[in-house]
Amino acid sequence: TLTNMTFAVGIALFALLGYYIRQWRNLATAVNCPGVLLFLFCIVLPESPRWLYSRGRSSQAERVLQAFAVRNGKGRVTLKLRRVLSPAGPDASGPGLFRLATHPVLRCRTLVLMFVWYACSLVYYGLTMNASADRGSRYLSVAMYGLVELPAYPLCIYVINKPWCGRRRSLSAFLILSGLFCLFSMAVPMQSGTVGSGSVLALLGKLMVSAAFNIVYVYTSELYPTIIRNAGLGVCSMSCRVGGILAPFVPSMKVVHASMPFMVFCLIGVSAGALGLLLPETLNRPVAETLEELSAPAYQHMLETQVRLLEDEPLPKHRGSESK
Repeated sequence: TLTNMTFAVGIALFALLGYYIRQWRNLATAVNCPGVLLFLFCIVLPESPRWLYSRGRSSQAERVLQAFAVRNGKGRVTLKLRRVLSPAGPDASGPGLFRLATHPVLRCRTLVLMFVWYACSLVYYGLTMNASADRGSRYLSVAMYGLVELPAYPLCIYVINKPWCGRRRSLSAFLILSGLFCLFSMAVPMQSGTVGSGSVLALLGKLMVSAAFNIVYVYTSELYPTIIRNAGLGVCSMSCRVGGILAPFVPSMKVVHASMPFMVFCLIGVSAGALGLLLPETLNRPVAETLEELSAPAYQHMLETQVRLLEDEPLPKHRGSESK
C-alpha cells in the first residue's frame, strides 16, 4: 500500500541522522525511541471482524462493523451476520502450526512462501547494507537505496490489480528482475556518477525487490484461510527474519570475490521468483474461511457466485452442495 512508502522515507531519514549522529549507540537510541509509542496503538485497534466471524463470535464482529460504520460517517446501522453453524468444529481447535504441516495444500504453499519471504528479506536488506560498498558518500548511497523504493509501491499497486498480471505473476516477475539486475551489475564496473554503472543496476534491483516485498504481504494473506492466517503469516515472518539475520553476512562475501554478493542475490531472487509461479492466483477470487473450503471442489467455482453474510439475503447454493 501507499503507506509503505514511509518505510522508504525512514531509510533515507536514517541516513540523514547517521550523518549527524556518528556514535552508533546514540544513533540506535534516536531511531528506536519513537517506536515505543507504537505499543499504544494496541489499546485502540479493534479485532478483525472477519477473524471474529470465522471463530463463531458473530456478535462481536457485528459490533466492530457497526463501529466502523459510525467512524466512516454512515451513522448507526442495523446488521445481522449469519451465525457460523459449527464454531466449535475441527478448525476451531488444534495448533495452527500442526495444521500447516499436515494439510496437503497448506504444506506446499507454506514451503514455497517461506522461501519467497526469505528471499525478499535477504535481497532487500542485503542490497541496502551493501550500499556502503559503493564509491562516494555512504550516507548518500544509503539514502538513495531508500528513496529508490518510492516508485515501487504505486507500480506494484497498479500491476497486481490487472488481470494480465495479478498477484502471482507480478511477484515472480519482480523477484526475477531483481535477480537479473544484480547479475547485470556484476558485469559493470562499480563507478558512481555514470549512467550505466553497477550502482544504478543495483538500485534497480532494490526497486524490484521492494515491489515484491510489498506484494508478498497481500498475496500471502489471500492464500491462507482466515481460520489459520495468523499462523501462516507468523511462519512466513519467521522465515523473513532469518533472511534479515543472514543479510549482513552476504556483503562480506566480497572477500572471496568482488561479485560474490550479487551472485548470491541473483540466485536467491531468480529461484524464489520461479518457485512463486507454483502458487495459485488470488486476484478476484474469494478468500477461503475454513480448511474445508480450501479443499472442497466447490471452492474452485465460488468466483461465479456472490457470497452474502447478511441473514436477510439468502446464500446462493454452490455446486456440489446438494450432496452434503
